[in-house]
Amino acid sequence: MTELIKKQYSLTRQSVAKTLNGVSAETSAIIPEGFNNNIQWQVGHILVVTDLFLFKDQGNLPTNYSELFGPGSKPANWTSDVPSVETLLEQLNEQLTRINDIPAEVFSQRLPEPFIGNETVGELAAFGAFHEALHLGQIQSIKRLVESTQGK
Repeated sequence: MTELIKKQYSLTRQSVAKTLNGVSAETSAIIPEGFNNNIQWQVGHILVVTDLFLFKDQGNLPTNYSELFGPGSKPANWTSDVPSVETLLEQLNEQLTRINDIPAEVFSQRLPEPFIGNETVGELAAFGAFHEALHLGQIQSIKRLVESTQGK
């Protein structure tokens, strides 16, 4: 089961990178009508939430990332410099290496208390992989919508 979860993270992240290949910084910053966030936020959100789920309090990301990309955040509230999509993609790749380095036995460990209905690290990791796939869909939708309005 552990290898399947790790494979899902890898597949989703490959799809995120492929989807974003050639997307300009301008396109990634546009918030289409009907959306609260842009592509840049979506990528950062994937990074932050996965870090929260699997590496809580390990200090792998800059401290302002939770404010920029955490649950409930949105680009309209950004007041500081935001990392580029390229930087965020590099950090996703680094994080994937850390995910793949998690020993299999860790996935069977119980969480100190249930979190979002998950009781083990493996359950939370599987939920995190599902969460990433949802945001990949948002990235694909935003990209199509923005590019259609840009005449691409």
